[in-house]
Amino acid sequence: MRLGVSLAALGGIVYGINAHTPGFGLHGQALALLICVVVACLGWLVRTVTVYLDNQHRTLTATAAGGALVTAGGLLMSIAPVPAALALAGVGAFTAAVELTPALATTLTAAGVLVAAVGTATINHQWVAFAGYSAGLVALTLAGFNRRQYKQRLVQAEQLLTQTRIAAAADTRAAALDERTRIARDIHDVLAHSLGAVAVQLDAADALLEAGTGTPRARHHVQRARHLTVDGLTEARRAVGALRNDAPPLGDQLSALVADHHNDAATLTIFGEPRPLPANAALTIYRTAQEGLSNARKHAPGQPVTLHVHYHHDNVAVTITNPTGTTADGSALGATGGSYGLPGLAERATLLGGTLTAGQDATNWSLQLWLPT
Repeated sequence: MRLGVSLAALGGIVYGINAHTPGFGLHGQALALLICVVVACLGWLVRTVTVYLDNQHRTLTATAAGGALVTAGGLLMSIAPVPAALALAGVGAFTAAVELTPALATTLTAAGVLVAAVGTATINHQWVAFAGYSAGLVALTLAGFNRRQYKQRLVQAEQLLTQTRIAAAADTRAAALDERTRIARDIHDVLAHSLGAVAVQLDAADALLEAGTGTPRARHHVQRARHLTVDGLTEARRAVGALRNDAPPLGDQLSALVADHHNDAATLTIFGEPRPLPANAALTIYRTAQEGLSNARKHAPGQPVTLHVHYHHDNVAVTITNPTGTTADGSALGATGGSYGLPGLAERATLLGGTLTAGQDATNWSLQLWLPT
């Protein structure tokens, strides 16, 4: 389609030149006219196929086509000042301005004006026609520069759109990875606390049964393991609720957690004015309290545990403290459970801009969490 339109336009221009001039011939001015038209046709055809070439060859062909057209147009202007002369030279200048560098395109336009000026001075001396020809050639060159900038803006817009899509895809992947990491932490917390606590009770029961004494106590540990299993299911439901941002108030969760500490004495004290917290912050506080109570149950069973929550105007501080102790029955119950509880909590706190520290002095073990709100 494009090639057909281009050839039809060229045919119309050649027909117009032949109709408004003495015509083509093999002698004198008619021969010069024929040569100009042949050169212009060659340049026009080269210009037409330029769009199908790669960038490396396009520069060469656009230069050749522009040079042939502006030269032929300038000579034609000198021989027979007709509109077709400006049409040929103008197409060459416009193409050069779009395809070539501004310096090279300007050079070709200047060369076309120079050829027309020399021809006008030596052949027809029609300076008014030359002035109109030169102004039209410059105007078409400027139009080509405008078209070039428009194409560059389109390319830049497409590149920006592509980069935006890539960035959006990267953000989506990062968000999905963060969500998978969050879910992995919650699954770990549920399994570590429920199954770890069940393992503690079953190990205690096994130790008592193996010793052949304390059958009622062993039965108590088995019942306790069953209760912890039920609690694990509740924890799983709570984790799903937290993932859906549909968890109960933090104070109620902590109260239930302390009440569930059973035979181990645990107290909850809240300082400041409680307020709703972001879901991630509330879940991190709950998991920290859960980890602290679970560790106290494993490493210092029967010892009092204090859970303090301080609401400040721009942060929340949580402290879980219990005396150091040893596990009951001489068994290594403290070794049960996962080893990722505290590192996972520390990672949670860091992601929220907070800190988590744990350690012990001569008499007490403490776990401290600080989160901005």
